[in-house]
Amino acid sequence: MNARRLHRALVHACAALALAGCAGPLAELAAPPAPSCAAVPDACFAAGRAQFEDYRRAKIETIRARGDRDRLPSAPVARLHAGRTAYAALLVHGLNDSAYYMADLADLLYAHGFNVVTVLLPGHGTRTADMLDVTAEQWRAEVETGLALAAMFGDELVVGGMSLGAALGIDAALRRPDIHGLVLFVPALELRHYDAVAGLSCAPGLREEAVVTAIPENPVKYKVRVGNGVCQLRRLMAHNLAHGEPRRDGAVTTEEKVRALGAQLRVPTFVALTYADERVSPQAELAFAGSIAAPVVVVTAGVPEAGDPPQLANGGRILPITTDALPHSYLVRRSNPYNGEANPHFDALARTLGGFLDAHFPARR
Repeated sequence: MNARRLHRALVHACAALALAGCAGPLAELAAPPAPSCAAVPDACFAAGRAQFEDYRRAKIETIRARGDRDRLPSAPVARLHAGRTAYAALLVHGLNDSAYYMADLADLLYAHGFNVVTVLLPGHGTRTADMLDVTAEQWRAEVETGLALAAMFGDELVVGGMSLGAALGIDAALRRPDIHGLVLFVPALELRHYDAVAGLSCAPGLREEAVVTAIPENPVKYKVRVGNGVCQLRRLMAHNLAHGEPRRDGAVTTEEKVRALGAQLRVPTFVALTYADERVSPQAELAFAGSIAAPVVVVTAGVPEAGDPPQLANGGRILPITTDALPHSYLVRRSNPYNGEANPHFDALARTLGGFLDAHFPARR
């Protein structure tokens, strides 16, 4: 089914189904206690390295068993110094992507003194059919696994991610006081075109619908988008926005919820967005960033629809790196030879992010 037919199907289903009945709320998730490494940092680091290798090996075995050998570039990686660092980062990829998309960002954080781990979310990196049964609860549990690993490599935690991965990072920061910073690329807060009907992708018969994209077959990103993947992303987004519902009577808009969500965050936050994004709303990203009660830097690509440069309500900085209309998935990597994607402005973005990291998460010398 192409995108237009899927949109028609969702609109017709909307007449028959109540939106609230298409996707249930997320189950509660209790974060396990973080490992205590203060007394035995070297042993903790060594144990963490061994545990990550076990985790990576298990993911590779799953890729081989359920996908094929060609998908091995999707496997999670770590960038580790010789011992524990002041900060450790967990990086989480986007919907239909894989840990491959986090490699350039991992290298950047490593160069700024971080130990870095990535995860491969359930349903990803194997075969498209595995997206049919995956749940947002499984994705959140995978983030907890990644955070437990990252805690063995650094004294304080920072979470970064792209789109779905950024939404999972926001979710973690809302739940866990040990998250000290966020690095968010095109965070999924509001879907740009299909937000009003995306929740219906959880309806019977629509979760299995698929959209074939224009990208070539490749080992690091699914060519086919499955309705259930959108359904689970929408459930996670609704869960995050429920944290931001203003406590007053009457209807509230998505923008009000986004602003209230941002106001609950108290950690330094870096946001990268593109005004040409066809998947998530840059306006929602700006409203969110402008409400965070902590230092904020926003990097932008493209030209705002209003023409005039926007301003953040909290005084955070907006730093344009280019007026080029970069697509959604281009920002987070310098290049992707598998898909023919390239971001010629990645180095400018990296310099800005590097300044943010040095200002708020200085490496121990």
